[in-house]
Amino acid sequence: MIGFKLPKPIWHFSEKYEMPSQFEQDIAEAYCCSRKLYRPNTNIKKIVKYVLFVEGFALVIVFFIFKILKTHDSYSNLASVCLNIYYKHPILFFLLLYIGLNVIIFLLFIRKIAIGVIRLYQHYAPEDVRRRCLFMPTCSEYTILVIQKYGIIIGLYKAYIRLFKKCRGSIYRIDYPC
Repeated sequence: MIGFKLPKPIWHFSEKYEMPSQFEQDIAEAYCCSRKLYRPNTNIKKIVKYVLFVEGFALVIVFFIFKILKTHDSYSNLASVCLNIYYKHPILFFLLLYIGLNVIIFLLFIRKIAIGVIRLYQHYAPEDVRRRCLFMPTCSEYTILVIQKYGIIIGLYKAYIRLFKKCRGSIYRIDYPC
């Protein structure tokens, strides 16, 4: 039988990551224990206003698309198919168009949405919860950095590894995204 050895997962902490020097531990401990907590200037009212603005904009676009479909129904087959659905089931057509437009808007702004959620956490989380992090930069700052650098999918994966695999124990560490 041929021996096949599986690679070790990247979160295997003891072999992948070496013990930080005492100097690094002291710097990270001073940062974590004595830093002033950053509370971003964001709140629920701003987010509700922004979401209502985006939803109103989406409604305007949907009604604009209806107007175009009604006036240009003979120019394309797609428009005539859409108009047939519109005349048979107008409410369903409106909902599908509205949901589709919201999905497109969500996908275009998902990075900003994720960073906004993290900033809400930074604003509203209690101090004792935020001071549990043993890393420099803190886990929420790290998550924002990796989302900005790598995008939403890889960034959230790296944040997951940081939060649930690396952030264990009682050793202060310096861990900037590479």
